[in-house]
Amino acid sequence: MNRKDRPPWEDLMKIAVVGAAGRTGRLVVDLALAAGHTVTAVARTPARLPEFAHGTPLTAQADVHEPGSLREPLAGQDAVVSALGTSGRAATTVFSDGARELVAAARAGGARHVVVMSSAGLETDHLPFAQRVVTRLVVDRLYREIHRDLARMEEVLTESDTVWTVVRAPMLKDGPASANPRVSYGLPLARAGTASRATIAAWIVDHLGAPETFRRRVTIADG
Repeated sequence: MNRKDRPPWEDLMKIAVVGAAGRTGRLVVDLALAAGHTVTAVARTPARLPEFAHGTPLTAQADVHEPGSLREPLAGQDAVVSALGTSGRAATTVFSDGARELVAAARAGGARHVVVMSSAGLETDHLPFAQRVVTRLVVDRLYREIHRDLARMEEVLTESDTVWTVVRAPMLKDGPASANPRVSYGLPLARAGTASRATIAAWIVDHLGAPETFRRRVTIADG
């Protein structure tokens, strides 16, 4: 799609990144700054934000478990990226609570495009038999509670009138961005494998405001 076919607000955007202190969130912030966007880094503890190589973002404090906490940071933003995460594998509501707050903030006049990170592990029926068995017996058991809340997050978004994009990633790793990531719109990748956080962050920043991603699940893996 040509740049001229994209929304007029996409080239120079105001972007908020929720979970900006996390390993993927900080990459999104830095790449968005490098692209020339105006970035607000939103974190529960802004003091934990690192120094960024490509500039200094605006900062805001918010806790998605507190109703209304995202309304001010997201007011007037063109797009928001949720890179929320959780430590450990215990039951959590951080993703679903975050989705509800993102939707509420969008309805109140913030963020025309909401992008959230999810997991390719939510769908396993397409996998080869042996891989499907291992995934269900091992991976699903380890990350069952996280996957349950990610599923709730996706449901909150799909039932809303918000312009959303769900980015489903397989097992994340550190390392450089893939030059040729594999991307599937709407359908899972047959063999997702792994994806570097840099690959996911780069794809997200490159596709902020892209209409072909609106109200779609996109699965991304390293090439």
